[in-house]
Amino acid sequence: MNRLIVLGAAVFGAVIAFRSLSTAPRSSLGSALSRRMLRHMEQMMASLPENSPPKLVMSVLPGLREQNEQIIAMLREQNALLREHLQRPH
Repeated sequence: MNRLIVLGAAVFGAVIAFRSLSTAPRSSLGSALSRRMLRHMEQMMASLPENSPPKLVMSVLPGLREQNEQIIAMLREQNALLREHLQRPH
């Protein structure tokens, strides 16, 4: 079980590192290396059992992202209403 947790953490870290690298401009060598790492990670993820921690984390992330976007939208709306209320003369 500990091995799965360590493997899951390593894969999760690799995903975060890959995403941070993918936003920066890359040379052709860096681009080739990134593609190779992505292919390897996809193969590794495909070989894992369905209930493995990395696959569970990856399956939950889209829902969390959507939920976070909804929360941020609600907070922005709440802030706008609060600013409007505070600017009104009493």
